[in-house]
Amino acid sequence: MGLTRASTLAACTFAVACSGTKPRPVEDARSGSAVRGDADAAVTPGSGSPDAGAAPAGPATGDAQIRVEWRDVPVPMRASPGKTACNTARAPAIAPTTTWGVPDVLVIVEGMPADAVSIPATRIVLADCAFTPRLAAAAALVVESAVDRPSQFQVARRGAITSLDKLEPGTPRAVQLPIAGHGVAIPLEPGGVYELATDAKQPETAWIIAAPAAITEASGAVIVKDLPPGAHAVTAWLPPRSGATARIARGTITVVAGDLAELTLDLAKP
Repeated sequence: MGLTRASTLAACTFAVACSGTKPRPVEDARSGSAVRGDADAAVTPGSGSPDAGAAPAGPATGDAQIRVEWRDVPVPMRASPGKTACNTARAPAIAPTTTWGVPDVLVIVEGMPADAVSIPATRIVLADCAFTPRLAAAAALVVESAVDRPSQFQVARRGAITSLDKLEPGTPRAVQLPIAGHGVAIPLEPGGVYELATDAKQPETAWIIAAPAAITEASGAVIVKDLPPGAHAVTAWLPPRSGATARIARGTITVVAGDLAELTLDLAKP
C-alpha cells in the first residue's frame, strides 16, 4: 500500500515535470499578429498611397487625317503638256489615283504645331530640266544641281500663306547654279510663298511655302498629328503648274483628344 502510494506520487511528480515546459507568452502571439497585419496593409490597395486608384491622364491632343480628292479631272490636266527643254515628258498638273485622291497638294491646318510636318530645311534638285519635288514646305531651302554644266533658274516671292488665292506676279531673280553636286541656298521669309522656274520658254516650276504645312502623299491623304482639341480650319491648295491654274478647297475639322478625326476636301468645287 505504501509502495503504491509512493509510486503514484513519483508518477505524478514526473508528469508535472514533463508538462512544465514554459508556455509561449501571450504578447509574443500578439506581436506576430501585428507583423502579419502590417504585411497585409503593405499590399492592400488604397492603404494611403497618394497614387492609389488614380486614373492615368489621357492624351491632351488629337490627330487629323485630311484627304484631298477630285473626281472627273479634266483630261488636259491629267495629260503631259509636252516636252521639256531636255526632250523629256513634262509632268501633268495633277495625277489622281484610281479612287480620286490627289497627291502633291499643300494642306494647312489652323493651329498645327510648327514641327508637326514641316521640314526645317528642304533640298530641291534640278535635273532633266525640271525640279524635284515640285512642292515643299520648309523654313530653309537649298537648290541643288544634277546637271553636268552650269545652269540658271529664277526665284520669286509670289505672296503670303494667308492669301493663296491672290498670288502676286513677284519680281523674279536669276540664280546661277554650279555643276552637279553643288547647291545654292535660297533665303525664305516666314509665311512667304515662293516659285522656282527654269529658264525655258515653257518653264518647269516648283513651289515652296515657308510655313507649317503638309503635303498629301501618293494616296491623296496626309495625317497631321498633335493638334489641340476643337475646330480647325483646313485649306488644300494645288499650285498653278504645267499650264493649269491653281485650285483651292476649304473646310473645317473637329479634333478630339486621343482620337483621329477625318476630313475630305474636294478640289472640283470652286
